[in-house]
Amino acid sequence: MDGQKAKHRTFSHSPKFGAVAGLLFVWLLAVPVTDGQTFTSFHPERRDWVFNHLTVHQTTGVLYVGAVNRVYKLSGNLTLLVSHDTGPKDDNKACYPPLIVQPCFEPLVPTNNVNKLLLIDYSQNRLLACGSLYQGVCKLLRLDDLFILVEPSHKKEHYLSSVNQTGTMYGVIVPSQGQDATLFIGTAVDGKQDYFPTLSSRKLPRDPESSAMLDYELHTDFVSSLIKIPSDTLALVSHFDIHYVYGFASGSFVFFLTVQPETPENSMSSSGSGSDLFYTSRIVRLCKDDRKFHSYVSLPIGCVKNGVEYRLLQAAYLGKPGRILAASLNLSAQDDVLFTIFSKGQKQFHRPPDDSALCVFTIRDINARIKERLQSCYQGEGNLELNWLLGKDVQCTKAPVPIDDSFCGLDINQPLGGSQLVTGHTLYTETRDRMTSVTSYVYNGYCVAFVGTRSGRLKKIRVDGPPHGGIQYETISVIKDGTCGECLSSGDPHCGWCVLHNTCSQRNWCERADEPYRFAASLNQCVKATVYPDSIAVSEPSVPLLVKVSDVPDLSVGITCSFGNLTEIEGQVNGNQILCVSPAAKDVPLIPTDQDWSGVELRLNSKETGQMLISTEIKFYNCSVHQLCLSCVNSAFRCHWCKYRNLCTHDPSSCSFQEGRVNTSEDCPQLVPSEEILIPAGEVKPITLKAKNLPQPQSGQRGYECVLHIQGVSHRVTALRFNSSSVQCQNSSYLYEGMRISELPVDFSVVWNGNFIIDNPENIQVHLYKCAAQRDSCGMCLKADRKFQCGWCSGEGRCTLRHHCPLINPYTTRWLNLSTKNVKCTNPRITEVTPVAGPPEGGTRVTIYGTNLGLAFSDMVDNVEVAGVRCTPVEEGYIIAEQIVCEMSAAPADSRPGSVQLCVGECRPELKARSSQLYSFVTPTITGLSPNRGPESGGTKVTIMGENLGAGSTVNVQFGNQTCEFFGRTMKEIICYSAPSLTGVGPVQISVSVDNAQIRESLTFQYIEDPTILRIEPDWSIASGHTPLMVTGTNLDVVQEPRIRVKYAGRESVNVCKGLNSTTMSCFAPSLMAEYLPGLDTVKHADEFGFIFNNVQALLVYNNTNLVYYPNPFFEPLSTSGVLEQKPGSPIILKGRHLIPPASGGVKLNYTVLIGETPCAVTVSESQLLCEPPNLTGQYKVVVQVGGLHVSPGAVHIMSDSLLTLPAIVSIAAGGGLLLIIVILVLIAYKRKSRENDLTLKRLQMQMDNLESRVALECKEAFAELQTDINELTSDLDRAGIPHLDYRTYAMRVLFPGIEDHPVLRELEVSGNGQQNVEKALKLFGQLINNKVFLLTFIRTLEMQRSFSMRDRGNVASLIMTALQGRLEYATDVLKHLLSDLIDRNLESKNHPKLLLRRTESVAEKMLTNWFAFLLHKFLKECAGEPLFMLYCAIKQQMEKGPIDAITGEARYSLSEDKLIRQQIEYKTLILNCVNPDNENSPEIPVKVLNCDTITQVKEKILDAVYKNMPYSQRPRAVDMDLEWRQGRMARVVLQDEDITTKIENDWKRLNTLLHYQVSDRSVVALVPKQTSSYNIPSSASITRTSISRYDSSFRYTGSPDSLRSRAPMITPDLESGVKVWHLVKNHEHGDQKEGDRGSKMVSEIYLTRLLATKGTLQKFVDDLFETLFSTVHRGSTLPLAIKYMFDFLDEQADRHGIYDTDVRHTWKSNCLPLRFWVNVIKNPQFVFDIHKSSITDACLSVVAQTFMDSCSTSEHRLGKDSPSNKLLYAKDIPNYKSWVERYYADITRMPAISDQDMNAYLAEQARLHSTEFNMLSALNEIYSYVSKYSEEIVSALEQEEQARKQRLSYKVEQLISAMSLES
Repeated sequence: MDGQKAKHRTFSHSPKFGAVAGLLFVWLLAVPVTDGQTFTSFHPERRDWVFNHLTVHQTTGVLYVGAVNRVYKLSGNLTLLVSHDTGPKDDNKACYPPLIVQPCFEPLVPTNNVNKLLLIDYSQNRLLACGSLYQGVCKLLRLDDLFILVEPSHKKEHYLSSVNQTGTMYGVIVPSQGQDATLFIGTAVDGKQDYFPTLSSRKLPRDPESSAMLDYELHTDFVSSLIKIPSDTLALVSHFDIHYVYGFASGSFVFFLTVQPETPENSMSSSGSGSDLFYTSRIVRLCKDDRKFHSYVSLPIGCVKNGVEYRLLQAAYLGKPGRILAASLNLSAQDDVLFTIFSKGQKQFHRPPDDSALCVFTIRDINARIKERLQSCYQGEGNLELNWLLGKDVQCTKAPVPIDDSFCGLDINQPLGGSQLVTGHTLYTETRDRMTSVTSYVYNGYCVAFVGTRSGRLKKIRVDGPPHGGIQYETISVIKDGTCGECLSSGDPHCGWCVLHNTCSQRNWCERADEPYRFAASLNQCVKATVYPDSIAVSEPSVPLLVKVSDVPDLSVGITCSFGNLTEIEGQVNGNQILCVSPAAKDVPLIPTDQDWSGVELRLNSKETGQMLISTEIKFYNCSVHQLCLSCVNSAFRCHWCKYRNLCTHDPSSCSFQEGRVNTSEDCPQLVPSEEILIPAGEVKPITLKAKNLPQPQSGQRGYECVLHIQGVSHRVTALRFNSSSVQCQNSSYLYEGMRISELPVDFSVVWNGNFIIDNPENIQVHLYKCAAQRDSCGMCLKADRKFQCGWCSGEGRCTLRHHCPLINPYTTRWLNLSTKNVKCTNPRITEVTPVAGPPEGGTRVTIYGTNLGLAFSDMVDNVEVAGVRCTPVEEGYIIAEQIVCEMSAAPADSRPGSVQLCVGECRPELKARSSQLYSFVTPTITGLSPNRGPESGGTKVTIMGENLGAGSTVNVQFGNQTCEFFGRTMKEIICYSAPSLTGVGPVQISVSVDNAQIRESLTFQYIEDPTILRIEPDWSIASGHTPLMVTGTNLDVVQEPRIRVKYAGRESVNVCKGLNSTTMSCFAPSLMAEYLPGLDTVKHADEFGFIFNNVQALLVYNNTNLVYYPNPFFEPLSTSGVLEQKPGSPIILKGRHLIPPASGGVKLNYTVLIGETPCAVTVSESQLLCEPPNLTGQYKVVVQVGGLHVSPGAVHIMSDSLLTLPAIVSIAAGGGLLLIIVILVLIAYKRKSRENDLTLKRLQMQMDNLESRVALECKEAFAELQTDINELTSDLDRAGIPHLDYRTYAMRVLFPGIEDHPVLRELEVSGNGQQNVEKALKLFGQLINNKVFLLTFIRTLEMQRSFSMRDRGNVASLIMTALQGRLEYATDVLKHLLSDLIDRNLESKNHPKLLLRRTESVAEKMLTNWFAFLLHKFLKECAGEPLFMLYCAIKQQMEKGPIDAITGEARYSLSEDKLIRQQIEYKTLILNCVNPDNENSPEIPVKVLNCDTITQVKEKILDAVYKNMPYSQRPRAVDMDLEWRQGRMARVVLQDEDITTKIENDWKRLNTLLHYQVSDRSVVALVPKQTSSYNIPSSASITRTSISRYDSSFRYTGSPDSLRSRAPMITPDLESGVKVWHLVKNHEHGDQKEGDRGSKMVSEIYLTRLLATKGTLQKFVDDLFETLFSTVHRGSTLPLAIKYMFDFLDEQADRHGIYDTDVRHTWKSNCLPLRFWVNVIKNPQFVFDIHKSSITDACLSVVAQTFMDSCSTSEHRLGKDSPSNKLLYAKDIPNYKSWVERYYADITRMPAISDQDMNAYLAEQARLHSTEFNMLSALNEIYSYVSKYSEEIVSALEQEEQARKQRLSYKVEQLISAMSLES
C-alpha cells in the first residue's frame, strides 16, 4: 500500500465514560492504511445503547447510524451532526395493536427501541428507520435534519415485527422511474406468524402522507404479495423462524439471504430447543415486479473446503469483482458478486463455531442454479421441496413452458424450494477468531475484502479468486480488548492500557490518565502480581493470600478479591500489598476425580471503577488422591508421604514420626530390580527381592507379605524383612493351569500391614514356567532357552529339570542337556513330505516336517537324499528339530520313485530317518486353455489344462512378457488372472514353467478390445433393486463374472449380470440402500453407476446413463385386522401407490403375487393390483414380489364355498321333494350369476383403468400439445385479458336468460302524458316493496296462486332482486325469511329434507341463485373465472383438433358419448396463411384447419385466429364474410358451403370442404365482406337463402340461451327438392337403428379410448377448476363472505330443526351453492364471458357439470354395466373430488363466523358499487303487473295479516292500484 497516512476513525461518547470494554464500535476505515495510523471515534450516549446498523450515503459520504434508542447522522470524520431519539418508551410486547393505537392492559415498562432496519430512499431523499417498539413500526426521516416525515402506525400493515434483536430483518427498496417505489421486507416473527408476514412487498409512496404507505403491493382475497409462516410449521418445530441476514437487488430480481431451522421431512414433531436444531442458509429470489410472489424460489446456499461444509451464514455484501477477480471467475468487471461469511456446520446458529469461511458467489451462477431448478420442476421431476411453507410434498407439474433468464413463474410450481446446495468459491478460512462481517471495494483492478472478526480485528484480504482464493495481507486490531500485554504489544502507537478501566484506549479517553500508574504506555508498565502461596490444599479453608502488585495506581478506594465465580470478598490494601482470604470450606471448588488439582482465577477488582485490575491463577490441590509414595512426593504440590501411616498429606506434622515423613522419591520404600525371577511351576522355592527404605512395622502393625496374581487368583505368601534393603517371600510352590503355556509372567506386589503397598516402579514380575509344556520331543526340549535349565530325560522320554530325571547309577545320567558335549537327539522321524512329485529337471524345493531333525543346520548339510537324488538343504528354511527345506538336483533319466532319507550329523542307525511317503519324478504337460481370449485390460480368469501341473514347488505362467497372476492349481489345471496387455489387441504366446522344467507345448491367448456399453434398458429401477436391466454393448461375452454397481450416499451396492451373447447381457439392478426407509418417496439418482468387468477400469463409472431409482411400490394393508375375509372366486384387490413407475418407454414392473405358495394371475394399474386367486379355501399369507422387494400386505381368509352339506341335501330331498331342490338350484344359479356380475363389474372397472393407463401416454402428448396452445393463449390473455362480460350483462344473462333487451335496462316510458303520475305512483310502490311485511305477504300470496307459473316465479324473483340491487342488506334479510319459510314447509310436508333447494319451485330458490350471482361476481372475475375460461378454451381447442360434423355437431374428440363421431374419418391438418384483414401488407397469419372442415368452419377458425384478442361480440360474423382462395395475384376463388360444384348423391347433398376444393397446405386465403354475386353461387336464389339461413341457425345462437341445450341442430330436407344435407356422417339415415345403437351402454373399446383420451387431455383443466371452486384459500386471500354467511345460516336452520344428519347438511349446502350457481355457470360460460359456445363444447361442459354435481352428492354411485359412459369416465376421480368438497365444507365451518354487522357493511359496499346498473322504476313497473293481476288476493291477504293491518297496507295497495289505473 502506498505511504500516505490515513486516519482511523472510531465512535466515541462523552468523556465521562471513557472507552468502555464491550462497547460495539462501528468502524469507518480509510483505505489504504499504514502503520502510522491516527484515528477519531464516536461513542453512543450510554454504554448499553449499542450501535445496530450503519449506512453511508453513496454521494455525500454522510453516515447514518441506527442504535438502540437513537438514530445519528455523522459527517465523514465522525462529527455528530444530528441525533434523533427513538426511545426508550413505555411498551409491552404483548400489546397488539400497540398502545399508540388503542389502550393496552398489559403492565407497561420503559422499553428500549432496537434499530432493525436503516435504508436510504435516494429517490425521495429520506431515511427509513424501523425499530422494535410498538410491534415494529417505522419512521420516514428527512435526510437533512432527521425530521419525522411520517410515522405510520394505525394499520396492521404498519407493524413489521416485534422481534427486538438485530440480524433478523432486512429490506430492499426497488425504485421505479416516475412511480412509487416498492419495499421488499423479510423479517423474523418470533412465533407471531398471524400478525406478521415473514416476507412481503409493500408500497413506498412518494407522498409521505399517503394512506397507502407500507400497504401490501397486492392484497386480495386470493392472492397477496406476502408469505406467512404456517402455524403447522410452528407446531412441528416450535422454534421455527426465518432470520433475514442480507438482501439486495440485482438485475430484475430481489434476493434475500436467510437462515432457518430445517423442518423434518416426515411430520415428526421436533419440539426440541433451538440449540439442537439443524439450520440451513438459503438464498431466496423474487422478481422485482412480481406482486403475486409466483416467482418465489428458495435454494440452500453454502460453501465447502476440503470436505468441510460451511453452512451458517454470518454476513454478506454485494460488490463488484474488479478486473482480476472477474477474469478468474470468467465475468465482466461490471457483473455483481456476492461476498459471504459462513460458520462451519449447521448447528448452534445462535452460538456459531469459530471455524468460519469467506466465500464469493457470482449472481450469474446463482441465477443459473435457480433456472436449472425451475426447468427440472417444469419437466415434472420431483417435488416443490418447500416443506416449511407447503406442509407436505407437492409434486412438480409438468408443463412445456419456455424458461428463460427472466422467467417470473406461473401459478403452478410455486412457491418453489430445493435441496441442491448452491456453492460458492471458498476464498479464506479462519479457525479461531470467527469472522462476522464483510465489505469489499476495488482498487486498481484488485478486489479487496475487509472482514471483521469476533475479537474486534479487521482482516484485509486481497481476493484473487480461484484457484488461489484470497491472500490476507494485514490484520488490524480495532477494538483492542484483551489484556494489557496484548494491547501494548499490538504496535499501535495510539493505544495504551487504562489500568483501572481494564481497557485498551487512547490516553485522552482514560480518566485521570496523568496520575501515576493509571495509564500504561509501554509493556514494562503493565501491572504485575505475584501471590503467595499460589496453591492451597482443599482441606485448608480461609487461607490468607498475600498478593504483591507492582506498577499500580493509588488503590486507597479499595479492592475486592474474587475467586472465579465462587466468592468475592473485600481485600486489605497495604501499599502495594493486598491481603485476600481464600474461600471458606463450603465454597472450595470440587476437584475432578481423575486429577489432584483444579485452577481458579483470582481477580483483583478496583472498587473505584468496578473493573478488573489484574488476574492470576490459584490452584486448589488434594494430596490424599495419591495412594503410593512415589506419586505423592512427585506431585507438583507440597505433598508429604507418611510412610508409617501409608498416606499422602499436605501437612507434614500429621505424620506419626519425624523419620516417617518422606519428601523425595529417593526416600520412598520401593523394590529395586535384580536378576530375572524364574520359578518352575510346582517347585517349592523362596523369592528373594532387593529393595530400599523398607519400613520396620511398628507395634500393632502386621508384617510383610508377597501377593501374586496367577490366572486371576491372588496368592498371599508370608515374607521376611531382612533389613531395609532386602525382603524374601517364604518357601512356596506356585502352579498354573494347562500345558499350552511354557512361560507365564505373573504380576506381584509386596505389602505390609495388610494393604500398605511397597512401590514397584520398574514393574518387576515373577516368571513361572514348565519344561514339559509344548516340548514333547528331545529336539524341542533342547531348543528351550538355557535360563530354564530344562533337559531331555531319555529314560522317561520327557523334558524335565535335572533332579527330576532318575540316575541309572550314581555316575551315569540319562538327562541330556545342551551343555553336554556333542549332544544329539536320537530317533529322528519324518512325518510329512511336500510336494511328493516334481520334474526331473530339479529345482523343486522339498519341505520335510518331523521331530528331532537336528539341533543345528550344520547337522543336516549333505545329509539329505530324495528318491536317491541329492537334495541340498536351504538355511533360511531350516527350523531346529522341526523342519528342513532342500532344493532338488537334476535326476538321472531312469530315476524311479523313492523315499526321503536323512541322517543327523552322522549316519548311525539311531540318527537315521526314512519317510513313508514316496517322491516321484513326473513331466508336466499342457493341453489347452479356457477361455482363450479376454479383454486387453486383463483380469480374465484363465484355466490352463494339462497333466501333472500340480507337481513341483513353484509354477510361472507368462503371457508374452507379462506374468499371469497365479490363483491356484491341481494336477489337471493351473488358474491365473491375465495381466493387462502391453502390446494392445492381438495374440500372445503362453509359456509355463514348473521349477526348472520349461513346458514345450505352445498356446496362444487372444487379447481383444475391452467390452463397451452402448445402452441400458430400462434406465430405471426401484429402490430395492433386483429389477431386470438389458445391457447392450460389444464383447460382453468375454466378461466372466460381470457385475453391476451403484454408489449412493457413500454406500456401494453390487448385483449380478449374465452374458447372453457378445452384444447383450441381462443384469439385476443393485438396490439403492441397505434397508429401504419408507420416507423415500422421491425419485433418486445414483451418485455413481457402472460395471465390474474383470479388470476394465473404464466402465467402473459409466457416465452416459445415470440410473434413476423410483420409490418402491407401497401396498396398503389388506384390512385393519390383518386378515381379509374373502369369498371364493372373488378377486383380491391390493391397493397401493407407486405401482407403475412414471418412466417413459414400455417397460413395466413384473409382479408376482403368491397366495400361500400358489401364484395368481395379476392385472396391474396405477394404484392397485387385481389378483384372480387360485381355487383355494382357508387362510393364506399374501406375498407380493417385485424386483428385490418382498412384502406381505396381510393374509386372506377364503371361506369355504359349500352351500349345503351332503346329509342336509339328502334329508331335504327325502322330506321336501322336488320343490326344495328347484329352490336350491335357483339359489345356486342366482349366487353364481351375482358373482359373475361382480366379477364383470370389477373387470369392467379394471378394463377402464387399463384402458386409461394405455391411453395415458397418448394423453400426455396431447396434453403437452394442448398446454403449448393454452400457453400461447395465456400470453395473449395477459395482453388482452379474459373477455369478462360487464356486471350488467352478466347479471342479465343469469337473471333473465335469453332476454337480450329487458325493460329494466331502459328508462321507463309511458305512452300518453301520464309519465309523471306513473313515476309518482311507482315511487309509492317502491316504498311498499321496501316494507318487509308487504313484500313477504306479496310473495307468499303469489306462490299460493295456481296460475302463478314456474316461469313467473323465476321472473318475480329476478325483478325483486334488480329492484333491490341498491338495498342488498334488506334483500338478504327477506331472502333469509323466505328460505326459513321454505325449510319449514319442506319439513312439514314430510318431504325428504335432502330435496330442499333441489329445484327452482319457489321465488326464494331463484332469489338465492340471483343473490349468489350478485355477490360472487368479484370472485368469478378475480379467481374462478380464469380456470373456467381455461377449461372452455381447452375444450374448444381440443374439439377443433379433430373433425366436427357441421350438421349433427358430433366430433372425433368429445367427453360426451352422444356427441362422438362413430365412423373413422380420414383427415389431415392444414395450415392456411390468411391475409391480415386490417392491413394487407403486414405478414400473413397462419391458421390451423382440417381438410374435412366445411367452409363456414374454416371461416370460424380464421376469425378465431385473426381476432383472438377481441371479445366475440365485437368480431365480424362468419355469415357476413366470404372466404377467398387466392391463387397468384389475380386469381381469386370464393369458397362456399354450397355452390354449383356441390356433390349430390341419392338425395344426399354433401357440404363443400377444403378437400372438395382441393385446397393445399400453406395456401393463401382472405376473409372479405360478403359480395352479392359470384360465379359459383347456385342458380336458384331461393336455395341460397334457405341454405344460408339454415346454416346460420346451425352455427349461431343469437336467441335465448334456453335454445342452447346440447341437442344437435335440426336437419331439414331441402325445401324444394327433398334433398338431405350431410357433412361427415349420414347419421339420420336409419333413424330407428341408430337410436338402438345409442341406447347400448356397453361402449365399444375404440370409442371409450377416444373419450378417455379426451378426458385425460383435459384432466388438468377440470382439476384446476374444481380445486379453485372447492378451496377456501386462494394464495393468501379469503373465501367470499356470501358463501360463509349462507352456509352458517343453513347450519343454524338445521340446528333449529334438530337436524344433525351430516348428509342432510351437506346436501343443503350443495343444493344451495354448487348445484344452484356453479353448475349453471359451468354449463353456460357465456353468462360470464363474451364468447360463443358451440353444441359440442356445450355437450362436453355438460359432462363436466354432471361430474361436478356427482362430486357434491353424498350418495354412493353404484356403477354397473348400464351406467352412462360419462359416469364411468370420471368414476375414479369422483371419490377424490368428493373428499375435496367435504374438506371445503369442513374448512368453511371451522372459519370464524361473520357478524351481521360485518356482513351488512359488505352488502352495503356491494350495493353502492352497482346501484345504478338497473332502472328501478322499470323494474317496479314490471313487478306491478303481478300486483294488478292478483290485486284482490293480495289485498285480502294484507287485511288478514295483523302487522299489515296495523300499517294499513291494504289501503296503500288500493291507493296504488287506483293511481296506476288512472293512467292506463
